[in-house]
Amino acid sequence: MEKGESYAVRPGRRDDAAAAAALWMKSAEEHTAYDPVYATSPDAEKIMRRFLADLSSSSHSCLFVAEVLDENGEPGEVVGFLSGEIREGSPAFSPKTWAAVEDIYVTHDYRSQGIGRALVDASSEWARDKGADGVSLQVAAGNERARKFYDGLGFREVSVYEVREF
Repeated sequence: MEKGESYAVRPGRRDDAAAAAALWMKSAEEHTAYDPVYATSPDAEKIMRRFLADLSSSSHSCLFVAEVLDENGEPGEVVGFLSGEIREGSPAFSPKTWAAVEDIYVTHDYRSQGIGRALVDASSEWARDKGADGVSLQVAAGNERARKFYDGLGFREVSVYEVREF
């Protein structure tokens, strides 16, 4: 468990899935403001709760949560999470294994306190332990704050994901 002044990051458990899914819904709401392609289905929170519970018990996927610490240093509310999985790169390129970050979110009141960095660091350590060559992620094109954050962590843009809707 990695601790900051007011938070702790730890591997997620099945019983963290509900809190992480609620945070995922907040993230999806923010993303919908960037582009309507991120609009959620009516069952999205239920689906994510099940998905995140399954991630917590798989050896090829990860779930990390960030909890606020009370005045006694005891963990409380979940204010951030990161989920991801190990993926093999294309066989047409030099062999690479990536820890693909699927989702990361920190509530507004707890941003700029090191929680996002701690979540990425925890997933990077997990990825190294799994033998991955690095960490990859996708970020909404309009999410300038996140893009700047990832750039500051040493990520670089490699490709651009584009959509054409009918």
